[in-house]
This record gives sequence, structure tokens and C-alpha cells, in this order.
Amino acid sequence: MQKIDKLGSMPLETAKSFKKYQTKNWGEIPETIKAPLRQQLYDEQRGVCCYCCKSLGNGNTTIEHLKSRNDYPHKCFDYDNLLLSCRTAKQCDNAKGSQELLLTPLMDECEDEIKLNLAGELESDSKRGSEAIQMLNLNSRKACRHRKDLFTMMSEVFGYDLPYKPPIEIANEYALEILLTCLPDEGQRSELQYIVKKLTK
Repeated sequence: MQKIDKLGSMPLETAKSFKKYQTKNWGEIPETIKAPLRQQLYDEQRGVCCYCCKSLGNGNTTIEHLKSRNDYPHKCFDYDNLLLSCRTAKQCDNAKGSQELLLTPLMDECEDEIKLNLAGELESDSKRGSEAIQMLNLNSRKACRHRKDLFTMMSEVFGYDLPYKPPIEIANEYALEILLTCLPDEGQRSELQYIVKKLTK
């Protein structure tokens, strides 16, 4: 999880269309109406999932209500309550459901309260950080293996003799720059930058 700055507002065409659907269920709103909103959230989050920070490059995304539609119906169309999540099974939005997070990607504290170790696991010293990791299932075997694979790919960036745990230094800034420019989409670059930030902070 990393801080997301909600700098924009609801796309005008989406806001106008949403007025017609105020009394409808979210699932009844045509995807064509949600598409500009989805793109804006993607751009705002620099192409990564709001929770696991994995690249959303495959387009398999869902518009997530941070505070659930069931418990906070008045926030259903509130732009500040909307994020873009991956659709990974039993993880992120899929795992959260209608539960409420005490530590969210809109809070500055998520940057410091959730850390990353060299086994690819997210960890936290705070109760709400630990609860968020568990609720969102951010340490699934697949997620940890994916992060660990990114470390292996970046071994030259950090140097081959990694210390036992973060924070660690970037041994080769040039290799990192080359690696980032070789990645095909913004989401993959942002995902890698997230990993580097978590390890070197």
C-alpha cells in the first residue's frame, strides 16, 4: 500500500451520467459511463492497484468503494471514496468486501506503517497496518513470490550481497534507470518504483 493523492475530481461526463443513476445499483450502471472514471483513477494511481501496488496493465480492474456502498450509500458516487483495485482472487477488493480499513491508501501513514522485507512480505508494527495486510490478503504466497521475483530481477540495482533487511542502498542508479525505461507500461514502472521505495526508505 502507498499513499494516493486524490488530486482530480469526477470526470464531467461521468458526473453528469451518474445523476441519472442515483437510485440504481452500482452494477446497473453501464461500463461506458464508468470508463472515463476508470481511466482517470488509473492515471491518478500511476497504473497500480490501490492496495497491492501491482501493475494494472492487464486491464482486469474494478472500481473500489473505500467505504462500502452498503454501509455508506451516500458515498457511492463520492470521487474521494473511489479507487481502482485489481481483481485478484481472494485479495485486495475481492478480499475486503464491505469491511472497513482503519489504514487506507489515502492516509500519509500508510507509507511508514506498512514495510516490505526481502522475502517479499509486507509487515507492520501497527495494529491497523497488520489488520490491513491480513484483511486484503497482501501476503498471499503468489503476491510474495511476485515481489521476491522483482528483487531477483533487480539484484544488480541493489548489489549482489544484500543485507539481511531493509533499508538498503541502491548500488547502481544507472541500472535502475535502464530497467525502468525498458518496462512497457506506466504500471510496471510504478510497481518497480514502489518496491525500490519500500526497500530503501
